[in-house]
Amino acid sequence: MGVAQSIREMGRNFNPDVLKATYDLFVPLHERAEKGGVVRHMDIAYGDHDRHRLDLFTPEQKPEKVAPVVVYIHGGGYVAGERSPYPGLIYDNVPTFFARNGMIGVNVTYRLAPDHKWPCGARDVGAVVSWLRDNVGQHGGDKDRIFLMGQSAGATHAAAYAFIEEVHGASGPGVAGVILLSGVYGPSDPVFSPGPPAAVSLAYYGEDTSRWPAMSPLYHVRPGHPPVYIAATEFDPYPLAWATPALIGELTKCDKALPWFRLLRDHNHVSSAMQINSEIDQLGPELLEFIAGAA
Repeated sequence: MGVAQSIREMGRNFNPDVLKATYDLFVPLHERAEKGGVVRHMDIAYGDHDRHRLDLFTPEQKPEKVAPVVVYIHGGGYVAGERSPYPGLIYDNVPTFFARNGMIGVNVTYRLAPDHKWPCGARDVGAVVSWLRDNVGQHGGDKDRIFLMGQSAGATHAAAYAFIEEVHGASGPGVAGVILLSGVYGPSDPVFSPGPPAAVSLAYYGEDTSRWPAMSPLYHVRPGHPPVYIAATEFDPYPLAWATPALIGELTKCDKALPWFRLLRDHNHVSSAMQINSEIDQLGPELLEFIAGAA
């Protein structure tokens, strides 16, 4: 049975069993994927907490000109997740792909709820950006062409940093673009998701509903925001799907134009990023086009 059929049979569900089954589909693909030509600088501290760590992937042959930098921010429902659950394979595939294409790839971890509530995840994204602006030049990276790429909770943190001035500050986010995969851009919405949010959302956002709009990147899209690529998958369950069309709507109202968006067929909530740099990758080449156009 192929990967697409296996994902279709899992259906519009997401739970630990689906996560494990999806890992099992993609680990063999990445065991045989091309990974050569990449130098890895591992477990670099970008802050004081033990989860303030990043891995830097650079082309073996240093680019002649400074190169774009792509930061991958993992998911995990605000309360869990690792940058490399299968070291060298799952999620390391993302920075490997960008390094193989002449860019600087970065894979990061961040602090987790419930010990670290809003806006800690987004502020950690900002700390990564600050570290890169100070340091990535010595690795051949362009501090003015940093792209954030988040999946699920990682997309939420990337969007919060990119859109909310309280998080990124008056000087702006300082990034060249944002790639958002299946994020949930707020704990609730009166139109798309009026019911009570998931327990993991409460763990991050807290239970004071009066504060939720100020915390939700969905309601902070303003002119001058960084370029956005946004995607969801065919098999995102509704609680993890509603925020993508909601954010597309806000971006369209703001810009009077549609953002670059894609529905990834035959993928579930986590497989979109796992496909990158594999033999079935249909997303990576399009992200290269987005980065080239935005940079």
